[in-house]
Amino acid sequence: KFQMFMSTRHNYIGVMPWEQAAAGAIGLSIDQLRFTLALFSSVLIGLGIRLFKSPAARHLYSLSTGFFLVYYPFGFGVIHALPPSALVYLALVLAPGSCGTASWLICFPYLIYLHVVNASGEAWQAGQMDFTGCEMVLVLKLISLAVARQDHYVATRKKRELSGYAADHAVSSSPSPLHFLSYVFGLGNLLAGPYVEYVDYDSFINLKGVWSPSAAKPMPSAALPSMWCMAQALGFMVAYQLLIPHWNRSVPFTPWFDNSSYAVKLGATFLMTLTLQLKFCFAWKVSETSLILAGLGFEGWSEDGKVPKWGRVENVRYLTGVLLCDSARLVPGNWNIGTGNFLRRYVYERLTPRGRKAGFPQLLATQLVSAIWHGLYPGYLMMFVASALWINSSTVIFKGEQVLLPAVLRDSLPWRGVKIAFQLLTLQYLATSFIMLDLHDSLRVWASLHYVPVIVLLLLCLAGPLIPGVKRSRSTGDTATKKEQ
Repeated sequence: KFQMFMSTRHNYIGVMPWEQAAAGAIGLSIDQLRFTLALFSSVLIGLGIRLFKSPAARHLYSLSTGFFLVYYPFGFGVIHALPPSALVYLALVLAPGSCGTASWLICFPYLIYLHVVNASGEAWQAGQMDFTGCEMVLVLKLISLAVARQDHYVATRKKRELSGYAADHAVSSSPSPLHFLSYVFGLGNLLAGPYVEYVDYDSFINLKGVWSPSAAKPMPSAALPSMWCMAQALGFMVAYQLLIPHWNRSVPFTPWFDNSSYAVKLGATFLMTLTLQLKFCFAWKVSETSLILAGLGFEGWSEDGKVPKWGRVENVRYLTGVLLCDSARLVPGNWNIGTGNFLRRYVYERLTPRGRKAGFPQLLATQLVSAIWHGLYPGYLMMFVASALWINSSTVIFKGEQVLLPAVLRDSLPWRGVKIAFQLLTLQYLATSFIMLDLHDSLRVWASLHYVPVIVLLLLCLAGPLIPGVKRSRSTGDTATKKEQ
């Protein structure tokens, strides 16, 4: 009975005839239609917060509208926000010195429970949607807040200075219940992310820092950046709708695919994965539009004070940062940027011993955390473990080209094109397991290309220690091997 209660899909906003008609006309499930409508509605709701200047009113507006945007598509499923939020808040208030550690022990097990109970990956493939996706964003919010609070508390008690990112985002006191819930549900941000650090959200609500009306140079109009962002979102949506009938997860199981050449199969996996990525890009760009219109996306001005910066909530730079990127190590900073930032700041860097450089063990551990965060499916595990090899291989390639290639070749456009093709085709091949989820299906797709990309990555990583290190000259900027020096 408890499990039935916790996984109920009851919703006081019943399905209306026009929703059924609209869903049938555009080929979406009711869950998908309501999620899409809530996502687009968040744009107007984001704009609406500008009507309020009082911090209390802004908190109440952000909380109430955010809760409604999540309740509309997921109904009583929103109750899943309660257990981890309540427990983390108690830890913030009662045990600030260990609330960060407690948040990890609270949030991740509960998220895993939801993934298992709701069979999230299979449900999403079938067009069913539940609160699990929102819970994934919530986990990032709760852990980042609790760890930032613990950082400040411990540093103050032990008179230890924080540095860098931790110092900029440390939380000096536990938020009030209103401020906490406003952060949790704020403006429907749970729908598609990205997570925002609590100190940034709090400054935005209280109109401080770059959002202050009395700032030397106040925030400019968000009309142009929001329109450009929405135009990108609509472009991604149209491209997805055009491609999905032809390049979906069933392609690798067709006779056409089985009888195709190696090059055609590689191209097919590329297009199949690209199509899935377009769906994510659409959702992220609509969410970004909402937060830009609200003002939360504003970062300040360029150093010369002439160009406003709106990248605080940017979650993807697909063309330049993924499709045209020539280094695997740079892609995580351009795809699902919010989650990548969380993994870097709260996993990767914190697993690295102070004063030492992070290595492959820290990278692999970070990717494993990402896999578990996505769900307990073999396909996710395959994708993220292999992606650790993929990211590490980019370092090997950099070292190798510095040692083996003349500057005129390694800086040439053709060589950059080769690197772009290698990193992109390899990424899309690995990501097929993200789509398949099932172990047998994932291995079948990988085997259709004889595991060549995985074998190449393994060979590159094994060759890495054999390549002399590269040291950059301070005076000229030229590179030389350690052996030469």
